[in-house]
Amino acid sequence: MPAEEALVLSPSDVRNIRSYVQHKYASMPQEQRAEIVADAVTRIIHKQLPAFEESVKRQITSELIRSAVMEQGRPVRADDIFGACLSLDRSIAAIAAPFHAWIERQLQIQCESDVMGRLLDRLAESDGETSGRQVSLWSLLRAQLASQPVKFLQDTASTRSAEVVTLPNAAYELLKTKFQRRNLMYLSLCAMLVVATVLHAWSLSRPAAGQMQPPIAMKPVQKVEIAAGGLPMELRYTSIDEDKLISYLETKSSVLAEQPYFDAIIDAAHAFDIHPILLFAITGQEQAFVPSTKKQAGEIANNPFNVFHSWKEYNTTIHDSAEIAARTIFNLSKDRPADADAFTWINRKYAEDPHWSDGVRSIFGAIAAYVGEK
Repeated sequence: MPAEEALVLSPSDVRNIRSYVQHKYASMPQEQRAEIVADAVTRIIHKQLPAFEESVKRQITSELIRSAVMEQGRPVRADDIFGACLSLDRSIAAIAAPFHAWIERQLQIQCESDVMGRLLDRLAESDGETSGRQVSLWSLLRAQLASQPVKFLQDTASTRSAEVVTLPNAAYELLKTKFQRRNLMYLSLCAMLVVATVLHAWSLSRPAAGQMQPPIAMKPVQKVEIAAGGLPMELRYTSIDEDKLISYLETKSSVLAEQPYFDAIIDAAHAFDIHPILLFAITGQEQAFVPSTKKQAGEIANNPFNVFHSWKEYNTTIHDSAEIAARTIFNLSKDRPADADAFTWINRKYAEDPHWSDGVRSIFGAIAAYVGEK
């Protein structure tokens, strides 16, 4: 199987894992079962990634699950991993070296680092996104490698697919290993990362036919109380534990935990009577909270809300973009009917993706639970 076609994880895989865990560990509390599912999903993707630091692996895993499975409802492929890694800052040795070694292992080649660096730069400049691309990134890279001084260890047309975890059997082995180790700290990170932001959305939007879906560990955000126009009270400004919010952002390696970004977003929320977590949740949906390892993170952080279409087209200051985003939410909420959900109502004009509101709502709930908001 070509590298780009190798399946790493699909929505049906997640449902199979969930079903297996519910049957295998039926006597466990539902919260613990959900943690096992979250851990298994994360481990499956982690196993396919380059040997990055754990924080970088968590960032990529979260991005892949959110963009491929949750938003687009499609499998995670090796080409998706390649694209996600390509967007990282390869000037950092801890990213460039593992990524280079991973590519060589996937394509069974030996290539000088400077040659590989030039080729990857070309791919990144031409567009690191794989969505809608007719030709995979792997194919583009192989085409460029053909004219370079590269040693091919075997026929790349049959690149190894053994690196890909075969589900469900391999997933079950991972579950057994996890259950034996019980690393509580790792579980808490996985639960926070995956359960709150991903499994809830899957359980709502893609249930298995004829099966009851076990609830996730973190309770979903309750539907906000409807007010007559404008944002409901639960989404209006309130003071929060800023230290905990910063701590949450740091688990995402987010640039927004730093100044001037953090205070600029808080100030905009206060000025337009919007819950601060709502604005940060939008940055999570739009730019995964702008992780510091992201290439051009400094520029993206100027407009993490993608106001006026994208940070590339409108690169301003964080103060300006936060104010525009807050004003937009405030204005869009003015004529909200009493029976309309606020997230869905804002989604109509804020984003083209009809599932944008689901992502923001889920992220809002995850942050609120972390900082202790009801």
